[in-house]
Amino acid sequence: MEKNKAIGVFDSGVGGISVLARAAQCLPHENFIYYADTANFPYGDQNPKIIKAGLIKAAQTMAENGVKAIVVACNTATSVAIEDIREIYNFPILGMEPALKPAVEKSANKTVAVIATTLTLRESKFRHLLAQCEDKGNIINLPAPGLADLVEGGHYNDDMAAAYIDNLFAGLEHLDSVVLGCTHYLFLEPIIKKHYPNVEIIDGGSGTVRNLCRILQGEDLLSLENNGEIKVFSSKPELFIPQFQGYYDYIQKVISE
Repeated sequence: MEKNKAIGVFDSGVGGISVLARAAQCLPHENFIYYADTANFPYGDQNPKIIKAGLIKAAQTMAENGVKAIVVACNTATSVAIEDIREIYNFPILGMEPALKPAVEKSANKTVAVIATTLTLRESKFRHLLAQCEDKGNIINLPAPGLADLVEGGHYNDDMAAAYIDNLFAGLEHLDSVVLGCTHYLFLEPIIKKHYPNVEIIDGGSGTVRNLCRILQGEDLLSLENNGEIKVFSSKPELFIPQFQGYYDYIQKVISE
């Protein structure tokens, strides 16, 4: 049955695990396929043609292994290539975008910083989103080259991460909120809160998962029989599979909350 097929989740590396964990928490009777394009990581400084090829290959692998929907849990890949795979497959394909709209709506003084890869901030998808919101508040774009690399390497709650965050926010005062424009950055939430306790942190992962649930329910694709199995694929499995195993406790922690 179509409804018992898995849900695919894609990212360039470990960042999408934060979305996978939330989806597994909200959909305990679903199976998942996670695909990381580790061979082409990081996407933030990558050639768009390579990103498109990586996403198309990943979507093909997930489709061949039986998926009923795909979540592109990567802001950069969504901006660059999601329309390419939507032209190929007729099942739901969801993407990510920086949660800028809810940030400016909730912000008391309308001062919002957006942390994202250079490519995400440069793409037309974000520029269009910014145009819709820039008259509603003071929006500060903060390109963060190399930040996803730190998280990918496991440096998301140590002195290296702290130094990067301090340098990134140097000179900024009176921020109401910080929008995380890359799924890797959610792992930095504890250290951002530690250094900037009065700043609200907003990411788009929760909204994407809610949208996934709504779409699956609306199309009668929710499973009640699967057991939460997670299969993992990668364009460089010898590197990524050990990384994923290191994040398994994180997934289980989120599921149990």
